[in-house]
Amino acid sequence: MVVTELNPKGQFENWDKNKLKEVHEQKFSNEVGDVLFENDDLILSEIVLKPKERLPFRYHRYDCSCTSITDGLLITRNINGQIGLLRIEKSKCFYWKHKKDDMIHDLENIGENTVIIKLLELKQ
Repeated sequence: MVVTELNPKGQFENWDKNKLKEVHEQKFSNEVGDVLFENDDLILSEIVLKPKERLPFRYHRYDCSCTSITDGLLITRNINGQIGLLRIEKSKCFYWKHKKDDMIHDLENIGENTVIIKLLELKQ
C-alpha cells in the first residue's frame, strides 16, 4: 500500500461540509467491514467497495493485518483532519497499527475497480 498525504492533520479548510458534519455528530461505527468470522482472539472481516462507494467514519479498536484482493485507489479522511490517498495492489498485505488518536476514519473508493480487502483484527 502506498499512502500519499493530501491534507495534513489539523487542517479542515479543504473538507467537504457533509463530511465535517458527520465528524461533529460523532456517530461512528465500530464495524470495520462485514464480519466473516469472530472468536475470543480475532475478527476476520471483508470490505467490498464498488467505485464511488464509501464506508462512513468508523472506529478501529484493534491492530489489523489487511490483504488486498484487488488493485484499488481509495481516499481516507481521519477525524484529525488528515486526508490520505491509498493505492493498494492485488495480493499485497499491509499492517494497520492501532493508535488511539488516529483510528476514526472513513474509506472511499475513487478508482474504477471494485476494491476487496480482507482484514484480520487481533483482539487485545
